Amino acid sequence: MAVWLFTVSSLIAGLGILFAFKRLMRGLTYRIKRNEFHFKGLQKDQIRFFIQVGLIEAIPIFMIILGFMFMGEENLSVASLIVPLLIILAVIVFSFLQIQKAKAEVMEVASNLNPEELSYVKSLSFIGYMTVLGIPILAIVAIFLV
Repeated sequence: MAVWLFTVSSLIAGLGILFAFKRLMRGLTYRIKRNEFHFKGLQKDQIRFFIQVGLIEAIPIFMIILGFMFMGEENLSVASLIVPLLIILAVIVFSFLQIQKAKAEVMEVASNLNPEELSYVKSLSFIGYMTVLGIPILAIVAIFLV
C-alpha cells in the first residue's frame, strides 16, 4: 500500500504542478505578445504560481507521510516495485518534455526581449523543473527505502 501511496502522490503533484506551470507560461506568452512584459506583473503571476504549487502539494505530502507510516507493514518483491517505478518515471519524462515544450513556445515569442528578460524566462523554466519533479523524485527514493 505504501508504494502505491507514493506513486499516486507523485502523479497528483507532478501533473498538477505541471498544469499550473503551463498556465504561468501561457500568461507569460500573453504578456510578451501584448508588450506588457514588466516585472511587477510577472511577480504577481509568480506569486500566484507558488500559491498554487503549495495548494497542489498539500495532498501529496500528506500521502507521502501516510506512505512512510505504512512502510514496514508489507513484504514486497523487486518485481512488484517495477510498475510503480515505471509510472513515476513516465510522469517525470512527460513533465520534462512538457516543460521543454512550454519553454520553447515562450522563447519563440520572446525574440524581442533584452538579455535580462530572456534570463528571467530561462530561470522560470528551471523553477518549473524543480517544483514539478520534486515529489516524483522523493517518491522514487521512498520506494527504494521500502
